[in-house]
Amino acid sequence: MEDISKIEYLIKEIELGKEEYVTQLINFLMSANNFALCNKVAFVLVDNFKDDRIEDCLVKLIKDPKWKNRNGTLLYLLGEYTNNSKYLKYLIDLIIENTDDGEIYMGAYSMIINMQPPLDKKVIVRCMKFLNEERVKENHDEYKKQMIGSILTYLDGQRKICEFYKQFTDI
Repeated sequence: MEDISKIEYLIKEIELGKEEYVTQLINFLMSANNFALCNKVAFVLVDNFKDDRIEDCLVKLIKDPKWKNRNGTLLYLLGEYTNNSKYLKYLIDLIIENTDDGEIYMGAYSMIINMQPPLDKKVIVRCMKFLNEERVKENHDEYKKQMIGSILTYLDGQRKICEFYKQFTDI
């Protein structure tokens, strides 16, 4: 019986320690300007902890202007941490907003095509509408228009996958 209480105590200590480590490391990431050290800290978080705050932190930092042209590693880590389709519009926005960062283009594109089907059909339709509107804008270069067209093709396929899966949920 004594061993059980020691194990329960150890588990509680680990949980409390984890909570505190994650908090400290996220606080460091949100305030530091040493990008090399921040990348190292972000790798430690992603490789060693499962905590929704890590995901939220990465999402905020990727869009933070101070990380412009330095956020490719953070995007990679977000992709390693999750393939949740709730980031579909966020990733599309990254592609549209970034005009000169090929690493962000390819990282966001890779995350999109690695999302697990079926995606939410309503989200797919909204994203397709948005991308169709973006595709006709004059301010996009040929590369971005090709990227948009490719994502549209992918999303159209995902929409069809949703329809396929629907037959199993309507029973």
